[in-house]
Amino acid sequence: MSIKMKNISRSVSLLLLTLLAIPTIGHAASDEPAKTNPLNPKPSWLAIHSINYYDGDSDDLVTAGVGFTPLSNEIPKIEYANRANPTAQELRRAKLSRFIDTKTGEGELFGFKKKDLTPLFDGKIAGTEILASIKDEGVGLLLQIPLDFDKKRPCIVVVPASGSDGLYNAKDVQIRGLWGLKHNCAVVYNDKGLGNGIYDITNEQGFTIDGKVAKDNLLFKPSIADKKRFILRFPHRYAVKQLHSKQNPERLWSSYVFYSINFALYELNELFSSKDRLDFVNSNTLILIYGAEEGATAALKTAEADVTGKINGIVAVNPQIQPNSQDIPLTVETKKSTDNLSYHSLPDYSTYAALYIPCAIPAIKPDQDLDDEDKRNDSVPYASNFLFSENRCRALRRAKLLTNTSPEEALNKLHEYGWKPEMDIQLPYFYFNESIAFPYKFISSYGRFDVTENMCDFSVASTQQDPLFNSGEVKPLKEVNFAEIWALSKGNLPIWANNDATAIDLVENKDLISPRREFYSSSIAKNQIDYGTQGAVCLREKINEERVIDGLKEVQATGNLNKIKTFIIHGRNNVKQLIDHTSRPYVALNSAVEGQESQLRYIEVENASYLDGKAPFDNTLLPIDYYGEDAMEWLWANLTNNTTLPNSQVIRTKARGGNSGRAPQATAANLVPISQVPNKDNLIEVDNGKIKLPD
Repeated sequence: MSIKMKNISRSVSLLLLTLLAIPTIGHAASDEPAKTNPLNPKPSWLAIHSINYYDGDSDDLVTAGVGFTPLSNEIPKIEYANRANPTAQELRRAKLSRFIDTKTGEGELFGFKKKDLTPLFDGKIAGTEILASIKDEGVGLLLQIPLDFDKKRPCIVVVPASGSDGLYNAKDVQIRGLWGLKHNCAVVYNDKGLGNGIYDITNEQGFTIDGKVAKDNLLFKPSIADKKRFILRFPHRYAVKQLHSKQNPERLWSSYVFYSINFALYELNELFSSKDRLDFVNSNTLILIYGAEEGATAALKTAEADVTGKINGIVAVNPQIQPNSQDIPLTVETKKSTDNLSYHSLPDYSTYAALYIPCAIPAIKPDQDLDDEDKRNDSVPYASNFLFSENRCRALRRAKLLTNTSPEEALNKLHEYGWKPEMDIQLPYFYFNESIAFPYKFISSYGRFDVTENMCDFSVASTQQDPLFNSGEVKPLKEVNFAEIWALSKGNLPIWANNDATAIDLVENKDLISPRREFYSSSIAKNQIDYGTQGAVCLREKINEERVIDGLKEVQATGNLNKIKTFIIHGRNNVKQLIDHTSRPYVALNSAVEGQESQLRYIEVENASYLDGKAPFDNTLLPIDYYGEDAMEWLWANLTNNTTLPNSQVIRTKARGGNSGRAPQATAANLVPISQVPNKDNLIEVDNGKIKLPD
């Protein structure tokens, strides 16, 4: 059953959809319904792609009709009627098919609550979903309006996409978006100008905003002067928007957030307002931003750009923020010492990690800090995957980046640069899943490198997907179709075809045998895998090029949050967004810039990283998302009931313990909530460029 919305007002459409409980109603951008409010002109930059109503039964806003119970009982299996041509709804469901491990505390202490579920309500939330984009920018926007949206006390929760992902990031929707929907708020997402902008150069195809494969109207389509020659030399290659758009989208993240807010206000006024007034404007609508990792960076950069007071509050979880101190001295003080905050840029510390981690892995010891000897880790997760660390160490010695071939020397270098010994056991997992692609994407973006430049002799290619005897060679897609990549991608490289093999990844073009993933690459001696040392050294050198430095300057932060009430939450054990190079200097800078007018609260969480507390770190790490949600509750209470906000503090958590993969259920004893008035042993004090941390 379907109703074409053309020539039907949005408010009437919403009423019809609600009464009829129709699962999906859509329209193309060129076939939009008639406007309902002459005082609410449609923004010239806005393109509407579809409007869908989800009844909360056959489909819904947060689980795509699956429900929380199935998602938390078994690992979802992605299925398509036609794998070569999935429907938009199948792709949406695939993106939202995330296994929810309730042993981490999700389902009890944060996220959906199992106690609220019934045989008739499995956490499926009904409402309207509007998919849109910013014209000429290829920036995706997604608005969700729950059926019980509170029109008398309107609120909008803005969620910039986590990491480099696009719309429908499962954790964004099922944790951050869910929080907003449960508070009867509209939730609007934006992909920060990155999205799943992957383009298949050989077959001249890419993705539309809803994940469909097409030739035109794509999220990203590069311009290649001599495409045939490029394909002949480099078959099975791909361009990626963040790496190859030559736009440095990060510099515009705050603009994209403001676009998403204006989009949400426009649609709310179309759906609900009277014809003679606008009921939803900045002054009467509570606007909160809730972001994680790069989404948290976008949240903070939006606050810095908000000189008119549009934003009411922000929660930023593990921000990958890069402060520019502008020669303001910043210090960190503990009971033992007071030191200058000598922080490094993301390109700097991430390329340092990419150089030394593969060599350092043999020196990493199993975790010895758990209380009971029989509960300690007896191995380092993923360390057994690194069989050729000695070759990397020898290559670094030849490059005069080590004085000897000792893994201990490489590990000590990492410790001196900001990785703490308690982080060591995460390093093999971090490198295996992020590898050289993590620094590469930022350097390529900041330097505006074209896909044809093959910076440092790397390119993006489809790789051998068969896990047996895998050597990461460039191969055409086989185990998965290109049409499935949109749902498989989390915005980062590599994109995995299965647990043991990648579908698309960075490859070393000049491997001494044939182009292949750097994890299998021999760059110094034939048949001696050294994890692409020459490429890692080249990338390290790129951070000093003027084009990269100029791009970095465009994205650095000022620390001025314009007195907006803000929480920064950061895991002390975060190996990806290093706390000494991100949140700590940013918080100190904010205190120097805003002084006593600052409304920033800073929370550091022990036993927390960028990971979510699942195996193989379920016994050592806790989910940082619990604290993002806790901060949102504090912010909500303050803005709606004038509750006093907590002071900055360290949260003393307790790891779950047990053996890796078999840790006990997380409880309130593990996930200790934020305290309104922390004791002095947990209090963080910040003043005029100095951050004072408790031991």
